[in-house]
Amino acid sequence: MTTEKTPTATPTTDAEQLEAAIEIAESLQEHTITTGDLAPEPRITARRALFQIAHSLQTARELLPESEPDPDSDSDRESTTDTMPEPDAWDDYEEAICHLEGRLTHLHRLACAKQPADGRASESPARQFTRALEELTVLRECLPGVDPDLDGDVAVGLEREVTVTTKEAYEQVEGRDQGQGQWLEYQLERAFRRWGYSADTRQTAFGLEVDVIARRKEKQGEPTDWLVAECKDWESGTITPVTIFRLCMIAFACRAMPVLCHTTDLTSRAEQLARNFEVRVLELEDLERGELPAPKTAQPSTELFEYAPDWTARDSRGELPIMFRREPGKRFSYVPGFEPAGRGCGYEPIEDPDDRDDDPHPAAGH
Repeated sequence: MTTEKTPTATPTTDAEQLEAAIEIAESLQEHTITTGDLAPEPRITARRALFQIAHSLQTARELLPESEPDPDSDSDRESTTDTMPEPDAWDDYEEAICHLEGRLTHLHRLACAKQPADGRASESPARQFTRALEELTVLRECLPGVDPDLDGDVAVGLEREVTVTTKEAYEQVEGRDQGQGQWLEYQLERAFRRWGYSADTRQTAFGLEVDVIARRKEKQGEPTDWLVAECKDWESGTITPVTIFRLCMIAFACRAMPVLCHTTDLTSRAEQLARNFEVRVLELEDLERGELPAPKTAQPSTELFEYAPDWTARDSRGELPIMFRREPGKRFSYVPGFEPAGRGCGYEPIEDPDDRDDDPHPAAGH
């Protein structure tokens, strides 16, 4: 750590502010590597956050236009040298975070003011500074002696200028223009791959386009080893039962579990159908989860301490016609070889040798 505080000149340009912020981040990186004042887990978290901050700042430096001073003007060169900021001196983590936070907040405010209205958020310096500030909040929580809820002008500016919702942060990325859905399809494909699937987009099943399909790399003997997904990245409009019917039809035809990923709203009837037919309804935030979310099976009660019967979708959706109900292989299941187990969303392989299934699943009998 720096032990002597030196006066810090006020940077006069974006580039000077950025270089000062990079210098602080690199100083913190070096300190976390060379000193042992952090436990192993916080040290790993801090180093990861600092790496992301440095990467975002370096990307922003590449995106910012370079200023070209007049080579014939000595006064400009001398003025630039005189006003270059001194390295921010800091005696503890909180002081370093305050310096870095102030620089980043200022840079983010300037970048937002200069960003074109039709510019891509993912390609803008403002987005890079936002990412750095988001990582800075993580850094504040793992460093000792740093208040996670830092008060003062810096924290107020951070909350006012940087806090954005997930939808707002990705409003202007590529593939989200009118009539396009590539971006959400790509995000769902990435999520499937993180969850252990091989995935592909824009495939065709019996002449119908399927937005995303996925197959688990290491089969778990579950219906979710196969997935088909519909994506609706709509700025306006509401998902109706037609979308649910189409998705379920394709899922039954492909013998895979249905997934609906959307950024809009569902009508009450569409929501109920999705619940009854065990469609996994994912919003953008669900793609950040560590594994494939389960479908919704029940709703909160409107009473307090009434203890009414807790009905799930399997209780309320009804059954097959009586004529079909007792025949072999007649059961609710997208994937052959499985039958519903319990009142939630579980399935189990069919192991009864007398239960003849015309199209047994490979996992049946395991």
